[in-house]
Amino acid sequence: MTLRRSVVLFCLACLAAVTVVCAAFVYLRGDRFTDSTLAFASRFRTTAAAGELARMLERDWHNLIFLTEQASKLTPDQLSYLMTGAGGNPTRISWVGYADLSGIVVSATNDLLVGQDVSERPWYRNGLTGGFAGDVHDAVLLAQLLGGNSDEPLRFIDLARPVQDESGDISGVIGMHINANWLADYLRETSERFGTDLYLINPSGTISASSTDQAPTEADLQILRTAQTGISAEGRETWPDGRDYFSTIVPEVTSGDLPSFGWRMIGRLDAKSVSFGVDLIRNGAHYAALVALALVFLITMIYSRLILAPLSRLAKSAEQIAEGSQNYPANSRITVEAAQLSTALARLQRDPVSGES
Repeated sequence: MTLRRSVVLFCLACLAAVTVVCAAFVYLRGDRFTDSTLAFASRFRTTAAAGELARMLERDWHNLIFLTEQASKLTPDQLSYLMTGAGGNPTRISWVGYADLSGIVVSATNDLLVGQDVSERPWYRNGLTGGFAGDVHDAVLLAQLLGGNSDEPLRFIDLARPVQDESGDISGVIGMHINANWLADYLRETSERFGTDLYLINPSGTISASSTDQAPTEADLQILRTAQTGISAEGRETWPDGRDYFSTIVPEVTSGDLPSFGWRMIGRLDAKSVSFGVDLIRNGAHYAALVALALVFLITMIYSRLILAPLSRLAKSAEQIAEGSQNYPANSRITVEAAQLSTALARLQRDPVSGES
């Protein structure tokens, strides 16, 4: 084996060793890198989605505050007109109404339920004591009036706040029913935008609304059981559909002075949506390795030509001198060793006897 070939093989062996070590590191640690990436993506997207939903509902809450502040200054007809305008799109806010201390609806959007007794409804009872936000529930009094049917019953979330008269005493409650179908549609739109499945979980661990048709229970998933505790958590888990997902819990969906619905939001990402090793290959790591190999080979060739070629010529000259040639060796100063060998051969050529002694 020539010195040049030995150097080339040495460099290639070093490069192969580095490649094997890096590949083994990626293979053995890829899951940890993947989970770290999934954790950041899931946490960021779920937090952003929860914040957007809370800010959307906070605007409804501020509209409700405005209505409660104006209620004592308006006649029932004027208040009904104002409520109809504040309700906006009826497919989102299905009903806004004011019930007096007896629980009788006095004013409402489009006069719906005017004269009806709502004193037993949770939004009314809780609204008398302060700001209230209620979880998803089936419609009771509004079901027939708004066209509910047994195939798809109407469901609402509630906002309610007490009304005070001019002397500061409570005179009734204004409640707002927001259509739960809008909530589900909003979650689906947000899910598509963020690329993350979203679930709203109530304190009992039941799914109140989600962006998917899957409805696992707390018995199926640890993440749902953890959500009941109201703490932040995240992790990889196999869901009932048999696929692995990385999930994150946002323990509270609220913004500003919006009362708490008691929701926790879970965002999940398909664990296969990010793979450290696959992404490296997809993003051109194999091309980078080929470029590195080419650069190492080029550097080796340059090194061989500049450093090893003169040594090879000196070795050939030494062989020729040993056979009696009178030609002087080439003068090489590329390295100290080459210069020493060149000088020594020149002295041997000039003074063979002295060289032998």
